[in-house]
Amino acid sequence: YAPLDVHIGSIAVRRLIEQRQPLLTLHGHVHESARLTGEWKDRIGQTVMLSAAHDGEELALVRFDPANPAAATRELI
Repeated sequence: YAPLDVHIGSIAVRRLIEQRQPLLTLHGHVHESARLTGEWKDRIGQTVMLSAAHDGEELALVRFDPANPAAATRELI
């Protein structure tokens, strides 16, 4: 169980992102997260984090340009 009004996920992964600040991270394990929060894109420092997780019958397609990952788009197909 996790509250619906907070971010959930691995503390170790978050710390790695905070310390290493990669350009981009891709996620998708918490399937219902985008539906419940309305968020599929986030940022920690300079790192853009994108999620293709989806709990419906459609597939979630995330498109991004490595030169500008913050401009990523997400489409259900």
